[in-house]
Amino acid sequence: MNFTTLLDGFDTYFSQIEPWLAYTILFLSAVIENVFPPVIGDTVTVLGAYLITTGQLKFWPVYLSVNAGSTVGFMIMYFIGRIFGRGFLRTERRQKIFGLNKLQKVEKWFADYGYLIILGNRFLSGTRSIISVFAGLFHLKWYTVLISSAVSALLWNGLLIYLGYLLGVNWRAITGIIRNYNTVILILTVVAIMIWLFRRYYSRKGRSHENSQG
Repeated sequence: MNFTTLLDGFDTYFSQIEPWLAYTILFLSAVIENVFPPVIGDTVTVLGAYLITTGQLKFWPVYLSVNAGSTVGFMIMYFIGRIFGRGFLRTERRQKIFGLNKLQKVEKWFADYGYLIILGNRFLSGTRSIISVFAGLFHLKWYTVLISSAVSALLWNGLLIYLGYLLGVNWRAITGIIRNYNTVILILTVVAIMIWLFRRYYSRKGRSHENSQG
């Protein structure tokens, strides 16, 4: 089954079910997308916007469903990171791998800028789950995380719904844009990580060389 066939299946299915079930699916798809990022939650959101134009669904229930789902999903991953993450990294073996000093620096950096990253997390597709887990891992304040993730969801989902509503029957065009956007974001993230790893490697290599000469 190709992507277009899948979209057609979604379209047909949503047009045949009761509105309350459609809102429930929108909510659950937004939740699951945060836990399992490959799930096409954004595409389902755009489909929901199209169904607003046909009169099958109402704007506010669609908007509230996807925003509630996005926020709940983000907070689930946040609490997973908060409850299990610190113990995972505090083992002696993993501290040797990551470096205790490095972890402390990352924690400080996240404490300074983490809330701003969370505000933009919905626009950083592919890294949403990582951001939420790290927010919990470094024990950012849950209520500020909740507000920040909710605002991010309101902005992103509002944009998707607006575009889906604007394009109407041509809503599928947005899915291609989303996929290209996600690909670019993912590539930039991988490049940034690689640059960080190279800098860390050569920094450690330089220190070891200086120590050997000293």
